[in-house]
Parts: sequence; C-alpha cells; structure tokens
Amino acid sequence: MRNFYLVVAFTIASLALATLFFLYPAVIRPIPYGTFTFTFATLICFWVASRLRRTEVDTTDEMTSSLVQTLQTYFWVMGTFFFFDGIAHVGIPALYPDPVIASYAHTFSHIFFFVGNAFIIRIPISFINRRWMNAASMSQIAIGIVAVGWRLIHPDSLVTIAPQLPPIIITDKVSGLLFLAANTLALLLPGLFVLYRGFLRMENKDAKIRAICLALGMMIFFSIGPVIDLIQNQYTQLLIHLLQASSFGLLAASALYKTDRKEMSYMPPQAASQTA
Repeated sequence: MRNFYLVVAFTIASLALATLFFLYPAVIRPIPYGTFTFTFATLICFWVASRLRRTEVDTTDEMTSSLVQTLQTYFWVMGTFFFFDGIAHVGIPALYPDPVIASYAHTFSHIFFFVGNAFIIRIPISFINRRWMNAASMSQIAIGIVAVGWRLIHPDSLVTIAPQLPPIIITDKVSGLLFLAANTLALLLPGLFVLYRGFLRMENKDAKIRAICLALGMMIFFSIGPVIDLIQNQYTQLLIHLLQASSFGLLAASALYKTDRKEMSYMPPQAASQTA
C-alpha cells in the first residue's frame, strides 16, 4: 500500500500547488504555469509504469497479470504523450509562438494519445468479452489516423486568452468532434460501465476500489476535452491541471491499490470466469 499512499499524497500536493501557483503566479514566475501541469503528468505516468513492472512480476494470476501489463503500457505511452504535449502546449507558445510549429507538435503528441486510448479501452472491454479487445483497440487507432490526417491538413491555432499568459492551442470543430467520439468510446462509456460494475457487481473489496478509481479517472480525463472547448478564459489552465492531476492520480491509485495479500486483485473470480 506504500505506493498507493504515495500517489494519493503526490496528487493532493499537486492540486494544492496548482491552486497556489494560479492564485499567486509570482511564486513560479517566469516559469509558465503549464510547465507544472505537464511535468506532474509526465512524472506520475513514468513512475507508476516503473512500479507496475515489479507488480507484474509479483502477480501469478493470468487475468490480473494481463490487466496490469496493459496498465503499465498505458502509463508508459501516456507519459510520452504528456512530455511531447507539454512541449506543444507550453514550450513552443512560450518560447517560439509559431502556430504552424505548435500545431504540428500538438498533432504529433496526439499519436501517443490515441495509442494510449487503444490500450486503456482494453481493460473495460475485458469485463464484457475478451474477444472484443482487439476490435476495440483498432477502433481507436482508426479514429486516431483520421484525426491526425485531418489536423495535418487543417492546423490548430494559437489563441491568447489572457495578456499575462502564453497563448493556448485550439483545434477546429471537426478535430474536436473526432476527439469527442474517440474519448466517448474509450473513456466515458467504459468508465460508466466499470463504475456500475464496481458499485453493484463486485463483492471483492480490492476489486471494487480499483474499479471505482479506474472508472472515475477515465471519466474525469474525458472531461478535459470539453472543458478546453467550452471554457477559454483565465481559469482554463487551472481547470486543466485539476482535472488532469485528479484523473491520473485516480488511474494510478487504481493500478497501485492492493492490501497486504500476496496477490493483487483487479477482478473478482466470478468476473474473470465470465470473460474467459
């Protein structure tokens, strides 16, 4: 449980610091606010992935081992995504605000985003029917190819929302709809299903807690896109950090939660038998 408590403490500290830096920007000036957001996300993903490597070795159950391996890959991919997305969202707008370069960097980073979606969707689908996992992953890859292709032809734009802040990247409506479709399929609907299953169908305490954390993390991460599209003011970057940190804090907590029992438990035995 030590890793679980570390993630919880790290996430709470991140949320508190994000609020402090937003209310008192002089504390971190001249470092752009977004640097803190993407640094946290990158570090938490890589750290969780490294911890899950040992967890995978310690787990002998085939079903649980497969889920842990999927989560480990997801965190490696998303850590890479946040690193490059941070360059696109923070580094380029702050240091060299060229809209074309920022757009291409943003598009490149989202290749990893769609690959991440292709992995995370496998976990909730495994609760339903493991034979559907590859098809679910390919749906995300297909949407990703269309979205990346569209954005190469229709670049993003840089928009200044506050004089004291660097410009932010805004995608066009078609890109927004493609992201909404991908995230609804990969995050929102699976998150709702896992939340339902965690609350009502799971009796094993470990599996219930892990499922609820996973579901809430997925749904909160889904909400970031609509927030960026609908709220474009001085509070946007704060909201992005609060949502991003809490979502990946929950996903990490889901991955690292376990009691002192020898085996991790992601699904109760009856759930595993239903999906075999």
